[in-house]
Amino acid sequence: MSSFVTPPYSPVADRFVDASSIAPSISPISCASSFSSTSSRHDRWTQVFDLALKSVVHITTNVHVNFDTHTAGQTTATGFVVDAENGIILSNRHVMTCAPATHRARFQNTESVRLMPWYYDPVFDFAFFKYNPKDLRIATPEAIRLVPEKAVEGLEIRVISCDAGQPISVSTGTIADTRKRPACAHCCFDYHEFNTFYCVAAAGTSGGSSGAPVLDIEGDAVALNVGGISKTQQSLFLPLHRIVKTLNALRQGSMPMRGTLQTMFQFEPNEFLIMAGLPLKDIYMMHPALATNKGILRVDSIVPESPVAGKLMVGDYVFAADSQPVLDFETLLDVLDGRVGESVILSAFRDSALMSIAVPVTDLYRITPSKLLRIGTGCSGSQASTVFCDVSYVTATTIQAPLSGVLVCGANTLFSSAGINRGSIITSVNGAEIKDLADFEAKLLGIGPGTGMMLEYLAWNRIESSKVAIVPALPNIYTYDVMQRDPQSGYWSTKIIRTPADSQNNAAPLEAIPVMLQNRYSLFQRLHASVVHIRFHSIASVGSASGLASKGYGFVASKEHGIIVCDKSTVPSHAGSISVTIANSVAIEAWVDYIDPVGCFAYLRYDTSGISSDAVEEAPLPQQRQRQQQQRQQTVLSKNDGSQLRIGDNIVFVVPTNGDAPILYDTQVEVRTLVPLDDLDPSHEQILNIDALFPKDRPNHVTQAFICNPKGNLCGMWVVHANTGIDSSHERIVFGVDIDQILPVIERLKSKQPVRPKSLNVEFSRISLLNACVYGLSNQRASEFSRAIPHTRSVYVVCRAPGSSSGEQDLRVNDIVLKINGRWVDSVSVLSTFYDDSTVELLVCRGGKELVLNPTLLSVDGEPLRKLVHWSGMCIEPYNGLNHKKRKWPSEGVCITNTSLSSPASCIHGPQLITHINGRPVKNMDDLVIAIKSTHTAEHGLFVDKLISGHIGVTDPVPGSLVAIKTLNRSGTSQDIIIETDELYYPSSCLELPEDSMSKWVWKSV
Repeated sequence: MSSFVTPPYSPVADRFVDASSIAPSISPISCASSFSSTSSRHDRWTQVFDLALKSVVHITTNVHVNFDTHTAGQTTATGFVVDAENGIILSNRHVMTCAPATHRARFQNTESVRLMPWYYDPVFDFAFFKYNPKDLRIATPEAIRLVPEKAVEGLEIRVISCDAGQPISVSTGTIADTRKRPACAHCCFDYHEFNTFYCVAAAGTSGGSSGAPVLDIEGDAVALNVGGISKTQQSLFLPLHRIVKTLNALRQGSMPMRGTLQTMFQFEPNEFLIMAGLPLKDIYMMHPALATNKGILRVDSIVPESPVAGKLMVGDYVFAADSQPVLDFETLLDVLDGRVGESVILSAFRDSALMSIAVPVTDLYRITPSKLLRIGTGCSGSQASTVFCDVSYVTATTIQAPLSGVLVCGANTLFSSAGINRGSIITSVNGAEIKDLADFEAKLLGIGPGTGMMLEYLAWNRIESSKVAIVPALPNIYTYDVMQRDPQSGYWSTKIIRTPADSQNNAAPLEAIPVMLQNRYSLFQRLHASVVHIRFHSIASVGSASGLASKGYGFVASKEHGIIVCDKSTVPSHAGSISVTIANSVAIEAWVDYIDPVGCFAYLRYDTSGISSDAVEEAPLPQQRQRQQQQRQQTVLSKNDGSQLRIGDNIVFVVPTNGDAPILYDTQVEVRTLVPLDDLDPSHEQILNIDALFPKDRPNHVTQAFICNPKGNLCGMWVVHANTGIDSSHERIVFGVDIDQILPVIERLKSKQPVRPKSLNVEFSRISLLNACVYGLSNQRASEFSRAIPHTRSVYVVCRAPGSSSGEQDLRVNDIVLKINGRWVDSVSVLSTFYDDSTVELLVCRGGKELVLNPTLLSVDGEPLRKLVHWSGMCIEPYNGLNHKKRKWPSEGVCITNTSLSSPASCIHGPQLITHINGRPVKNMDDLVIAIKSTHTAEHGLFVDKLISGHIGVTDPVPGSLVAIKTLNRSGTSQDIIIETDELYYPSSCLELPEDSMSKWVWKSV
């Protein structure tokens, strides 16, 4: 049995296929160049090649949304002109796809035109594109005529294609079989054909040759290349009989009728018929044409709950339809196409008896979806939204599922984390049965904001048993939009049916009671009651957000002011929706108050009026003011004052468990060191000068936990950091961080003061006193340091100073910092961040000399992200130039952080800084919006109106324009990029967070 090949050039299985079916002789559609009968065989194949060189095109497809069996992404394939006067190109259905997509055809002289996805067959692997012949200025294609009756065994052929994405490729072969049965797909993600034959030849075609013509020596197309058999040289070709009939109908302005029994047949040869006990003599007497047919069709599978279920049975042999002999698939389909909406009488053999069965014929177009529902944020990327559509006939046949419910074509993290992945079929919502997409849409709109839902669904690989999933309340920033395909043009229109909703206000405060710990752990009850579970759903991959969703734990730092602290891996960005679960009982909405630009923590705030005062507890934190007074009184710390954990201190690891009793581990601090960092990608999470704690005998599976002293006071937090390097290497490291680093920020947030930290803008490393003496530190200073700081024998040296100038007061690489404001430096935390306006005095050793410096502090206050722009597949955010890793960029601009692989901007790989658009300088988001508006065409609104009314023609230009963008890559190199915008599938939009709102993002059209 054959199996389809998935070439490396396409995320969609670029399947070649073959077939040949018997049909009446069809007169040529168009005339190709004539060939001299006296020319040599070589010359005649040369003329065939010259003809194909003009007419074979390279097709690039960008699929924008997951739909049915097709996945978003970019593919390349082949097509060929079958009508040069009207601009009609034939290719494969899996090349066009049934999803929202854009297509371009490049002729051999590199001239390209945009294609209209005119028609695709609901089942068979062929499709027709249209283009405007007037758009061609140089190319002069000639139509390749379609002659299906020439496809016979022993015919020498040439397959002229864009194999493997090459400009042109020629494969040679001989048709060896014209009745090859197709292979079945193994999952619902594979588009596949059935109820057809293939032609087979050892042509060795591969990825990119899909849709190529199979030519004979006279230059006629005898079949269509569609697939191949894996691990062989066998290529599969689809016969042209049905293709010719469809094209003739489309030319006459009518949609070809397509009927189906929702049944998959297989052609069984005579030897199997004899073994099955069929009375062949009686059958041949009734239908003499079957005597030379070498086989009969057998029912292989039936779509469950279809109109023919219970009438036809698997294993039935069908040899006639309406008294006409069924010689093959094509003769049966001809009968069905003429009886759509009616019944057909089948003559069949079942259980040793001949019988007549009346079965209804279904309109195949009615069970082929052309509409989808998309729920998500609207940002770039196939994982940004969850896409639903009706269950198609192809999918139902593949996985043997009923044509009811809705198919999940693509799931974002909100649904996938609940177990609902791509290929699932949702059958009910909150106990109410789902019939189709319209029913599902109505039920979703009836669910209020802030309310979760219970979904019953079928997994594609476990279709026999249903499952139940609880999907939490959809974030308020999610929109619902419906995309509908226009049958006349193939373009998709978009309609927003729900804009971002307001959050639900609870009438009464919510109550939650945390689990009570055993008496021996009562010291940790207060911390346990302060721990909350946090879910974050991003509206885009911006800033340090490496994904669209994350979750983790945090703690309530101030119950009175509603302040929650967590690490930046849990909440990496301001742009998102945050749900906080308390005691595994109630969920409340929170928003980002502040994210430390160079630290490990994010600070959230929630509305304290929405939850009862005894529902949460405040974590036991060290008193900030008391600690500051102790430090003022001591210029030298000779012993541990409790403000920081040191090596050898006893600690307790408190590991939360989703609201149940936590897991507690008694251990000790084993290592205290600087967090090891690589050269970080500027678009990912940044930290700087952080002391990491590593306990002894820590549990390996723990990624987030809280570190307490034996008295139950919170001393540190076990955090996760995404260490993503500029070489695209990914590493998640976990370590402990002193909790005293958050205390200055909490004090300012309580008083609602702006948090404006400053930094020395250098990176430190740690070296021993012995190595410090090699750097030039005197033995006297080393002795003084040893006596003053008895618990360590290492000092801090500047290893990187990206923002330093030539001024004498700035820190430089290899400077050893001994004191700050008269106090010996025993921890990097005293050098990392400063929160007041006073100057900093440093005692440093530079090249063997001691200097007193008053360096200029760099403001690193991270302004909250309040505006995002989505344009032609790009997600663009403001850039304030404060990140110390981005010194090769100017101090202002807008940054491309993410692009969709199938968008017009797929050639741009972020992060990149936009400096100009069409020569217009872009320094901020307002400049960007003005520049984008200047690229809009006046025909956009007119095109959408004509599309909705169904009056789009091939001469109507899709709204968009050529735009020149000047960017700076991460190394500071300038690049000039030209893209063609697409306002149909990638309309310009903006998400804003108003100044008077901390959590309500507003969607606007640009």
